[in-house]
Amino acid sequence: MKITTSFTSKLIAASVAAYLTSAASAAIYTFNSQTLFNNFATNRGAGVFTESFNSSNGYAPTYSGTLGGASWTASASDGGGMYSNFGMMSTTNPNTTMTFSFASGVSGVGGEFFATLIDFSIVPSTILIGLSDGSGFIGTITNGIQFTGFWSTGVAITSISITMEDGPVDSYIYPTAGSLSFAIVPAPGAIALIGLAGLVGGRRRRS
Repeated sequence: MKITTSFTSKLIAASVAAYLTSAASAAIYTFNSQTLFNNFATNRGAGVFTESFNSSNGYAPTYSGTLGGASWTASASDGGGMYSNFGMMSTTNPNTTMTFSFASGVSGVGGEFFATLIDFSIVPSTILIGLSDGSGFIGTITNGIQFTGFWSTGVAITSISITMEDGPVDSYIYPTAGSLSFAIVPAPGAIALIGLAGLVGGRRRRS
């Protein structure tokens, strides 16, 4: 499995790039900076939450958690289960797809996605990151700190998957995540309650 650098996209060099989805009024924005992703989401009224996987350890058929009101589940496409160690989440078997699914969907999602060997050492690999609407990113990731994120201006994102397209020759490689960040925009009802709370608080301060 020879490393292919021709897949290194201009997306990974650009801070933000837009991809039009099938709906003309919707777009997917792609980020290669956690800071830009956080700022972009915050400026649009979203809360950003990051899962570090530090509380997960060992094998499980699937892993799941809840953070910021959003529930996520990690699974392997071959049904072989998941393995977490050293603050990293990976599939148990190599050369398969790891998917994070969200129970209620999120507006933005991203993380540190890369390839590892069986001992969790990080190796350069061409990675395909796909979203539930069919859009995504492909590029060569060479380290464990490269952030790749997405924001949807249309329908909510219900899953993100990581697949190894290419990697070291004669090696078993595993799709791995060092972190998972997601952005949640409060529902209109929640926004109204927040506004009401602020209004009541303001009246109390002036009374």
